[in-house]
Amino acid sequence: MGFVAFAALVLAVFSLVYVALSVVVTLIWRKRIPRLAAPQPLPPVSVLKPLCGLEPGLLENLRSFCEQSHTNYEILFGARDANDPALEVARRVAAEYPQVDIRVIPGATRIGENRKCNTLAHLKLFAKYDMIVINDSDIRVGPHYLQRVVEPLTDPSVGIVSCSYRGRPAGGLWAELGALAIDEGFIPSVLVANTLGSNAYCSGTTMALRREVLSAIGGFEVLAPLLADDYELGLRVRQLGLKCVIPRYEVVATVNEPTLTDLVRHELRWMRTIRTVTPVGHAMSFLTYVVPLTLLASAAFDFARWSFALLALAVLLRVTLHYVSSGSPAWDPDRVAVDAQRPWYLVWLVPIRDIMSFVMWVMSYASRRVTWRGTELWVRPDGVLRTREESYA
Repeated sequence: MGFVAFAALVLAVFSLVYVALSVVVTLIWRKRIPRLAAPQPLPPVSVLKPLCGLEPGLLENLRSFCEQSHTNYEILFGARDANDPALEVARRVAAEYPQVDIRVIPGATRIGENRKCNTLAHLKLFAKYDMIVINDSDIRVGPHYLQRVVEPLTDPSVGIVSCSYRGRPAGGLWAELGALAIDEGFIPSVLVANTLGSNAYCSGTTMALRREVLSAIGGFEVLAPLLADDYELGLRVRQLGLKCVIPRYEVVATVNEPTLTDLVRHELRWMRTIRTVTPVGHAMSFLTYVVPLTLLASAAFDFARWSFALLALAVLLRVTLHYVSSGSPAWDPDRVAVDAQRPWYLVWLVPIRDIMSFVMWVMSYASRRVTWRGTELWVRPDGVLRTREESYA
């Protein structure tokens, strides 16, 4: 056995072990019902919602925040451009829910290339409450959302709360593939890391924190020059000695990928973001792509008959993870994750998705260019965004 073949076999075995661990951890996460603390009065909340353009499901996504069981809260919708069509949707929602304290606030001062942070900094100026919840415009939640994400913040040792999430395809093959990458790639890796003791997860799907904590890390002003504002926010909170918490609550992210080009651009931005903030972790993430690694191992042994057992085991594990990830969590009282049974043919996309993710990982090293909301940007190794390419690889 040559060195290359031996190395390929070792990597394939490591990948098989990782995916098996992902199956176990995801199953435990979804099936184990946590012991809930006794209900307690919760402080009022300011929900900051940055908007940018019309998106599939935007109206229903925004409506979901107006039907919360936690009654003392306000919602601030904002966009940089006063003529952004998403603001009209927000005004429609405000008219539909007069009992909810909703304000639509256009405009933002440019404080960095991260336009979302520009909007958030502007909205924060109008927020009335000290408990702040931030989430992206493509997020849909159930009626207990605010209660579940605010409750951990009553513990002074908790600095920020961020939810796990699931992809909801807006329609079409590419959106289905995009949702698979979230449900069976990204989130299982988050759960495995969390099980192994990491509390580094912080996602734009939910970032709940106290105003004093946001001020202590420098506010949105320190995040506005950076690409990975959510990761950087969590990092700075942890540097204060406070904990990042993932509650047993799952939100939904609408996945809209009309074309293959849209999917590739989105996932390259995602992967290049991860490459920037956790270069070692990103470099090692190829071990999560079990189907291509077992294929490469089989090829290294000239497709010997026994090597196909590795590939068969890889596909079996990935399909198992697919079904484990698609189930409704036993602890989710809202059941907002999946409204209908996902198409049966998705199981045939599982190995294709794995191979595609591996290819995207390779492509993530080709450039530091990202496309965000139709704008081409370049990200420096330190995470700072630029509107033009500079002389680094």
